[in-house]
Amino acid sequence: MHFFSKGLILFLIALSISSLNTLSAQDTLRLPKKQKNRDILNRIDFGGYLGAQFGSVIIIDIAPTASFRITEKLYAGLGLTYMYYKDNRYVPAFSLSSYGGSIFTGYYIWRDLFVHLEYAPLYIPDYYDYYMPVTPTPGEKSPWAHDIYIGAGYRQWIGDRASVNMMILWNVNESIYSPYRNPIIRIGFGVGL
Repeated sequence: MHFFSKGLILFLIALSISSLNTLSAQDTLRLPKKQKNRDILNRIDFGGYLGAQFGSVIIIDIAPTASFRITEKLYAGLGLTYMYYKDNRYVPAFSLSSYGGSIFTGYYIWRDLFVHLEYAPLYIPDYYDYYMPVTPTPGEKSPWAHDIYIGAGYRQWIGDRASVNMMILWNVNESIYSPYRNPIIRIGFGVGL
């Protein structure tokens, strides 16, 4: 009986040790799956830009963005835009809020130097021309600015996952509805997950 209990104890100890190895092996097998999901999250960046001008003409521009690195050099993303405009040069002062979105892509051509392409429609209710107010006729819709920006930029790292991006863009579809005049200088930021 004594031999049987010693054998049972040794068997239980051996079983426990082998099950620990099995549990450890299971954790090892799960790790690459978690790593794969983490790799996808590492490819997502959030950022955007803020703009402001004060004086006779006040402009406040807020544009958050989200992008995904398709490869190490190629990225694509979406953005939202809100712009507040107030012109105090006229009596009464004129103000409006515009909003829109953007879809963009870019490619790093060398290290942190990149080219950028963006389509950015902007809805402009109660459009106002600098020289003469435009009063829409009944049933006429307010205009959209369908801007297409091309240009280049540089990414300056300010941390492991954070950067400041400087771009010079050219609106190839500039119209009287476009809020910016060529060339456009944009300074933004980006933070990765």
